[in-house]
Amino acid sequence: MPQGKFVRTLIAFLLLCFAPRISYGQSRTKMVFGYASMSSVVTTLWVAQEKGFFAKNGIDVQTVFIPGSPTLIASINTGDVQMAYTGGTATLGAAVGGLDMKIIAAFSNFVQTDLVVRPEIKTAADLKGKRIGVTSIGGTGWMSAMLALEQIGINPERDKVLLAAFGDQRVITQALETNTIQGASLAGIFSRRLKRNGYNFLAEVEKIPLVGTSIVLKADYLASHQALVRSALRALLEGHGFVLNPANKQAVMDVMTKKLAINDPVAANDGYEDYVRRTDKRAFVVLDGLKNIQRFMKVRNPKIGDITLDHLVDDSIMREFEKSGFLDQALSGKAAIH
Repeated sequence: MPQGKFVRTLIAFLLLCFAPRISYGQSRTKMVFGYASMSSVVTTLWVAQEKGFFAKNGIDVQTVFIPGSPTLIASINTGDVQMAYTGGTATLGAAVGGLDMKIIAAFSNFVQTDLVVRPEIKTAADLKGKRIGVTSIGGTGWMSAMLALEQIGINPERDKVLLAAFGDQRVITQALETNTIQGASLAGIFSRRLKRNGYNFLAEVEKIPLVGTSIVLKADYLASHQALVRSALRALLEGHGFVLNPANKQAVMDVMTKKLAINDPVAANDGYEDYVRRTDKRAFVVLDGLKNIQRFMKVRNPKIGDITLDHLVDDSIMREFEKSGFLDQALSGKAAIH
């Protein structure tokens, strides 16, 4: 089946199964917003929808989980998804393939997932010949794992470390616990519990620049739907402010656990604390996070080294919000929900 037809079929199925029911009597503009990771790193997007910030800004948003950033990027190209919550790795991959994509904001500019290994693995050398689970090959979780491995001196090809795609961090966690894999790239809502149970972290990943959860869309869609994109970004920033306000902690954890089907309050607290600590408080794209991706990827595809990173970023709406004072207002966490 051609890729475009496959992606359209996949998106139609996912929307039918998982998207919220649409009320056609309302006048809000409809938009499909995709995300590629089923983990706490998606919290701001979920809160913006669940707490009514998209509706407040005149948008009827359907959020849909599309496993794997490369597949999500393909769905933007076909037009089935208008905006995506994904990372810079797949965006650079799309750019080298000829797609004109834009990153308009970033809620993470450093690695957000931990490299978690089984209790019997104590050192980097112990990881040689083992399997590591990631969401998808070529996505943000994969890049996070590769950068973490680089930090501890592991070369996957030389050291026979296999990275395997599982699509869902809940599944990755189960695979790690059953010894199907021996390491994993996991967000705090999953990794912190494992650490308390004797699993180990092998890298200081929070210091590694990486554009992770960012807002990505096609350049022509941005040009032709400026008002709609501006409204969507307003909603996300208001949702982000809600997340960052300590007074809303329980409400945020409720959204997180609902989306991830987790009933453990300790895990919910782990996820919240980890996300708030590691998320970007201002949501501007930091080029160092893209440079790190480019540096790593151009070894495997030299053409990626020719990409002008500034061309991938359009922060004009963010600058407008900053100048007008809206950004500070939104991030204060005091935006009213209609």
